[in-house]
Amino acid sequence: MPLTDQPTKGMYIREGGKIYYIIDRKLKTQGRQGGLIIMKLKALESGNQIEKTIKAGVKVEYIQPETIEVQYLYSDEKSCYFMDTTSYETLPIKKDVVGEYVNFLKEGDKCLVMRFDGKVINLKGSPTVDLEVTESTPAVRGNTANSATKSVTVETGYTVNVPLFIKKGDVITINTESGEYSGKAK
Repeated sequence: MPLTDQPTKGMYIREGGKIYYIIDRKLKTQGRQGGLIIMKLKALESGNQIEKTIKAGVKVEYIQPETIEVQYLYSDEKSCYFMDTTSYETLPIKKDVVGEYVNFLKEGDKCLVMRFDGKVINLKGSPTVDLEVTESTPAVRGNTANSATKSVTVETGYTVNVPLFIKKGDVITINTESGEYSGKAK
């Protein structure tokens, strides 16, 4: 595998037989000693996040996973099922690999899957999704003591807090990283 001394955000690296995704990277200089690279890593097997510090210039092994486009079909208790858009084969992916993104998937959605050595290591979804509101309670006049929000359910079953003017049938944009309301879809 290729080595690099410049790990960057979004890169996949292998260390100790495990594959990590670099979430964030910072460079810290210490006078004459040289710099340190502080990396925030996500272990793709367990989903845990760790922080690792290495000296600048130390070589790390990076991998280049194969990227394939898939279409979401359905999910059960353990896995989500996708169809490879080129070979039309069904691809089961464990829910711990999909993570919280399963809350924003609806039938027919397309996303990218990263595969290495025939094993799915990550799913790259859209940063925002547009979903239709299926359940909404009516806004109560004068109910603004704390914040003027209410809870609604979208077509995937996910519940999100939105402003009071959102009603059933509206299409809203949700940030998939934070799971929060971003705005009304255009």
